[in-house]
Amino acid sequence: MKKNFLFAWISFHALIFLSFLISLVLSPKFNFATSLFDILPPSSGLREVQEADTKLAAKTGRTVTILVRGHSFDLAKDAAEKFYFSYADDKGQVQADYFDSLSLFVDSSSIAQITAWLHENRFVLLDDETRALLENGGAEELADEALASVYGAFNFSDLSYLEEDPFLLSERTLRHFLEGGALSASGMALRDDVLAAEKDGLFYVLIRGRISEKGASLTGKKSAVKSIYERADFLQKNYSGEGKKVDFVFSGVPFHSYENASSAQKQISLISTVALILIFFLFLLIFRSLLPAFVSALAVAFSCGVGLISVLLFFRGIHILTFVFGTTLIGTCLDYSIHFFVNWKGNPACDSGEAVRKDIFRGVTLGFASTEICFLALFFAPFPLLKQVSAFLFTGLASSWLSVVALYPMLKMPEKKNFLTLAARTKKLRLLPLLLVIFSLAVIFFNRQSLKIENNIQELYSMSPEMLENEITSAKILNTGTSGWYFILKADSQEELLQKNEELCAFLDQQIKSSKLKNYLSVAQFIPSQKRQKENYEAAENLLPLAGAQYEALGFDGINYEENYRARENQFLLPSDSNLPLVIQDAVSNLWIGQLDGKFYSCAMPLHVKPEEEGFFREYSASHDGIFFVNKVRDISAQLDILSKSMLKMLGLAFVLVIVILAFFYKPKLLLKIAALPLLVTMVTTALLIFAKIHISFFPITALVLVFGLGLDYIIYAVEGSGQKSSLNTFAILLSFVTTALSFGALALSNFPPVHTLGLTVFVGLTTAVLGAFCLED
Repeated sequence: MKKNFLFAWISFHALIFLSFLISLVLSPKFNFATSLFDILPPSSGLREVQEADTKLAAKTGRTVTILVRGHSFDLAKDAAEKFYFSYADDKGQVQADYFDSLSLFVDSSSIAQITAWLHENRFVLLDDETRALLENGGAEELADEALASVYGAFNFSDLSYLEEDPFLLSERTLRHFLEGGALSASGMALRDDVLAAEKDGLFYVLIRGRISEKGASLTGKKSAVKSIYERADFLQKNYSGEGKKVDFVFSGVPFHSYENASSAQKQISLISTVALILIFFLFLLIFRSLLPAFVSALAVAFSCGVGLISVLLFFRGIHILTFVFGTTLIGTCLDYSIHFFVNWKGNPACDSGEAVRKDIFRGVTLGFASTEICFLALFFAPFPLLKQVSAFLFTGLASSWLSVVALYPMLKMPEKKNFLTLAARTKKLRLLPLLLVIFSLAVIFFNRQSLKIENNIQELYSMSPEMLENEITSAKILNTGTSGWYFILKADSQEELLQKNEELCAFLDQQIKSSKLKNYLSVAQFIPSQKRQKENYEAAENLLPLAGAQYEALGFDGINYEENYRARENQFLLPSDSNLPLVIQDAVSNLWIGQLDGKFYSCAMPLHVKPEEEGFFREYSASHDGIFFVNKVRDISAQLDILSKSMLKMLGLAFVLVIVILAFFYKPKLLLKIAALPLLVTMVTTALLIFAKIHISFFPITALVLVFGLGLDYIIYAVEGSGQKSSLNTFAILLSFVTTALSFGALALSNFPPVHTLGLTVFVGLTTAVLGAFCLED
């Protein structure tokens, strides 16, 4: 028997570690995720374009906006330049370790580049008003407007291309870009080659960047966000004195992810470390020996390592919240150790490690099986986070159980003396379950309107006051008016996709007229479809008869306008063109998703939208093939509602399966009591959530699954204890509860909402479970 257990322990761990080493050779890269969007389920309406949405999120998820603020424009610009040149050389080449792109200057060359591009493509980039004017006999009106602009007191643009563009078509297009918001969606204005704004006596200079894939690391040496904070802090310290103070305003997903990850990592590390230290000294106090404390700590660390390796093996990465749920292993692994060492130290009937194992084997194994069933249930949820959590807990717990039954019996037996135990006086506690039932029913009855599943992902992340202030300031200065809503468009070809964009733009233009929104961004604002470009080109042909008179009015002789026009025939622009001006290229790249699995995708963003108009936009997308409206906050919250209900169903199935298994070991009367306790735990936990004004949502329900698995252990341990073992059993259960409570009770103090909810729910659930378990003892 001893050899069988040892062989099982070696085989299990060898399989995991060898598989992991092989995977390292085949695929050495891992992803460490922190954003909630990384692990939240896709909206059911988005499944058809999920890959495109993921690619879009990867683009926008690495975009950062930095505003350098000072009491004067010169001061803000000077600090912005120092920051920019700490990452870029004089030629504008940025450090690839940190950024794919970083921009501060909008110099004359950038403007000249746009002007030259507009001039080159003037015949195919006509705006709707100009095209309609030409198609409806208004060519002479357009010619007169051009002459008035040339000879007027004010010219919108320079006239360097007048000889080739006597009708100022490129100027009209540039004016349309700017007035329509395609190139001027923000509240910034060009000043001394940078984009700047002034508000409340303070000046802001804009720096925009896209973090590189390597720089997106949140913990490594090349973490771009960490570097940004360090360099900004250095500059702030170097600007001191009256009127010389500068500071920085940060906006973008990477800053939130960094704050989220840093806060969670620090809290989890601190809580876990303090809990383990307290547990270590508690073991020393109780067992009067270093061996139980050292072996238990080693077993916990080893089990957590096995869980981590399993997640990396199967998912090639891990999310920060998996570590949060993974702290469950600390309490569970210690439970097995505690039951072994309590009998190892205090049970006179056990004269060897094998005897201890035999004595506790049924209780520990039934508890292990019931907990594994609950953890396995998590794996079947269509939710990446829960699959990771399930793999972490399932394999980690198996490792812990194997260590206790295979390795612990090899330990040398101690002397049975000076061991602290508790008398099994728990009969007075038997009224508590009844009192808890009454209390819970009262809370649930008087707050029955709150008894509903409701998820809101905005409640899962609480910004720090500083980060919130940054986002508010950035929104006021940039004035982009983004609502977090957008459209994803899908088509079989680039041309079809551009036409869909134009169709959507026409719809959004109507909504602007009816004040449903103020502006929008679409790739069609920059690159029309070939069909539209051809229509523009054909409309421009109406200017040919007027060209001679126009040149004569402008004082030019001998210029063949038609030759320039014909040379542009059948030359069309595409969003993927590499020779687009940098400003246009940057704008298009944020909107053009590209080709995925033979389909083409792009996005369009309505700006300054009234919240009550969401339903109207949803109706539009639902009635137009290939156009998908996205409100991630609402869509994913609704999907989490569905998942939460699925989790409750899986919890019910796990409950039935566990009871069926236990029916082979316990009499019906005792089985009924065992079955009643999880229901009590569910009722009390629900009442507490209502009382604490926490929505019954995905994370509390998931925590309830963990409580169910862990709480059953206490119940099984309680019914397994009898006779001379009663005192030792009570003490082991109580010590198991204390160690788990130290872990999860501390998590409830976290200000990170998912961690706080997890800790509170598990702590209250296990407290109820252990009180109920004491009532089952003989």
